[in-house]
Amino acid sequence: MRSSLVLALLAAALACNPAPASQKKKPENKKKEETGASCKAPGVGRCAACSITCPPGEAAICASGQPMADVCHLQPTCRCERR
Repeated sequence: MRSSLVLALLAAALACNPAPASQKKKPENKKKEETGASCKAPGVGRCAACSITCPPGEAAICASGQPMADVCHLQPTCRCERR
């Protein structure tokens, strides 16, 4: 009697939670996305900062601003350029 109860419990447990070996893993076909180039021109004095991320195949070009006295003489630039 006891062994039939144990077998019944074991069968119920297996039915509710199958063994990990029976589960199939899906093959991972995730393609790695290409990322473009990025750069950041830090803020200098009163000149603001800028940053950019370009699409794949383009280069990121950043140049810092140029403060003069208490104003920003040349603003920073961030742009993308085809390679």
